[in-house]
Amino acid sequence: MIKRKLEYYHFPEGVKSMFINGKYYSRKKFLEARSKELRAKKQLRDKNGRFKKLLET
Repeated sequence: MIKRKLEYYHFPEGVKSMFINGKYYSRKKFLEARSKELRAKKQLRDKNGRFKKLLET
């Protein structure tokens, strides 16, 4: 199975749940997971692949 990013999907009106990448998503869980995926895309990672905190001065 090829896993696709949630940012390429939209949740249609009138649908209670969707099955994507082997998992069922309700509208709330889908929007939450999609926002986390988009947020993770913008963050920087260290050499071990973990997220780094950005310190603003």
